[in-house]
Amino acid sequence: MKLEARGTRSSLAALAVSIGLASCSFAPEPRTPTVVVDLPAEYPAELADSTGAAAAAANQDVRQPVRWWTVYNDPVLEQLVDTALAANLDLREAVARVEEVRQRYRIARADLFPKLGLSADASYQDAPTNAGFAGEIGGGEEGEPSLFPDRFKYDTYTAAVGFSYEIDFWGRFRNNTKAAVSDFLASEGDYQTARLAVISATISTYLEVVELRRSVDLTTLSVDILEERSQRTNERYFRGLVTTFELYTIQALFRNTQASLPVLESALEEAKGRLAVLLGQYAGSLDEILAGDTAPDIVLDPVPADLTAALLEERPDVWAAWQRMEAARYRIGARKGDMYPAIRLDATVGLQSGDISSLFRPDQYFLNLVGGLTQPLFQGGRLKANVGVAEAQFQAQAANYVRTVLTAYKEVQVSLVNLDKQAERYEFLRRQQISAQGSVEFQSRSFQRGVGDYLAYLDAKQNLAGTETNLAAAERSLAEARLAVHRSLGGAWVPETDPERSLEEEYERMDEQMFPSDRETDREAGR
Repeated sequence: MKLEARGTRSSLAALAVSIGLASCSFAPEPRTPTVVVDLPAEYPAELADSTGAAAAAANQDVRQPVRWWTVYNDPVLEQLVDTALAANLDLREAVARVEEVRQRYRIARADLFPKLGLSADASYQDAPTNAGFAGEIGGGEEGEPSLFPDRFKYDTYTAAVGFSYEIDFWGRFRNNTKAAVSDFLASEGDYQTARLAVISATISTYLEVVELRRSVDLTTLSVDILEERSQRTNERYFRGLVTTFELYTIQALFRNTQASLPVLESALEEAKGRLAVLLGQYAGSLDEILAGDTAPDIVLDPVPADLTAALLEERPDVWAAWQRMEAARYRIGARKGDMYPAIRLDATVGLQSGDISSLFRPDQYFLNLVGGLTQPLFQGGRLKANVGVAEAQFQAQAANYVRTVLTAYKEVQVSLVNLDKQAERYEFLRRQQISAQGSVEFQSRSFQRGVGDYLAYLDAKQNLAGTETNLAAAERSLAEARLAVHRSLGGAWVPETDPERSLEEEYERMDEQMFPSDRETDREAGR
């Protein structure tokens, strides 16, 4: 998002800002809710493998864009994620919302600076001299002598610059500006949350496509095997070698498996369509990308055993909830500042003349200076109620922050347990698949030697196809379990290395983004 640069601010504006920065503030002191402070410092070690993955991760930085989805080692998946990040419509909407909040920050920040305005006007007046001010000083009544002519006729031309500034002695404008900064940071957190959700949805949907495609292939194979098995059973039935029950059982299994194939094919097309929408494309446009038979790697790398609860602070939704609580805190100070006197400075300097040809002569200048103080006395309880509203909003945001942290902590713990259990399930099914493959090879060799039964060979192949179908589902579940850990930790489980930036630093960062030319000018001037 690009922003236009503004011109260099005057020394008067800098002085006004310095007065505002030195003013007092009624915002409450920042504090972390007790429930969050009392969270366990680390997750139980038994929830993660302690074989040393944390050491490799410790030198990385979460603030850098970690492409954690490359762990699946699938170029198709990486291409899909990159496309989603560039074209997803939910992300475009989130970017627009961030830009909206950025502009609201500029609106709030404007109150810290003087207002300058340029005016120009021309007037003509034709009035009797025996009325108004002229009559009071000697215009006279009708029939009486007058010091003035019968009528006043004159033109007035004015060009002026107006200056207006309210000293932010009570910190009202500054608190509003800090609240706007926190709102902006919260919107950035919302964007990162949406970004993580889009990445996760893209990966999850791709995993679904891969599994469904594999299931279609295995089900097709099962249909072919069961068709042949049904035909041979039917032949044996007419020779009196099998019972009616066995025949009907084989035929029912064949028909049920055959009937499941269209359902799987339909689900596959629906998943492809959802994936296309995530990428901002129309259904059917991804057939070329998904034409290959690539699939994500089975990732069994350990999760670090020393995961700390502090990693939750890197979750964008937790960050956004904290910033919204901070914004509500600053607004308490702003609303309290409304109850104290407003100190204003106003000035107008310009040129004025009765003849436009002499308007711009130096001796035609005029100057007005006004200073004032306004103290609200009675407004029917509105100001006090505004403070009560701000305090209630702060309590609501504090509760939302606690709920967000507790939910995040629960999601991490549940996802770690699920990853461990899904890895166990995958290992069980992988060993079963190896056994089923061995059975097929044994039955094949037995039949080729003339000591085995061909039907037993078909049954072994069918059992292998069923086992591989279950294994494909387990592979998807394992991949999604790992994805859930990534998502619950905000992306990558990498420890924080940079010191936390204060709100003042974020304020300076925002100021630099808003006015890049001024910062560059200051640097060049050595200030």
